[in-house]
Amino acid sequence: MDKFKKSLTNDIIDLLLEEISKKEIKEKINTHIVDPSMSTIFERIYPYIIITSVIFILIFFMAITIIYLLIIKN
Repeated sequence: MDKFKKSLTNDIIDLLLEEISKKEIKEKINTHIVDPSMSTIFERIYPYIIITSVIFILIFFMAITIIYLLIIKN
């Protein structure tokens, strides 16, 4: 029975891989699963990317200002 399960499992996996390898199936997966998922993820992450960028720029300018003030003080 165990040998039958392994054989059946391997056959199913091979069939799935063969089907997924076809160009039209790849296009369907890309169009209906990958693209919508990526756009949804990007829409949700976008505000955090902007906030992180603004904070990074502010910290950079603060560091430059501190270095400038330390140089002037000496």
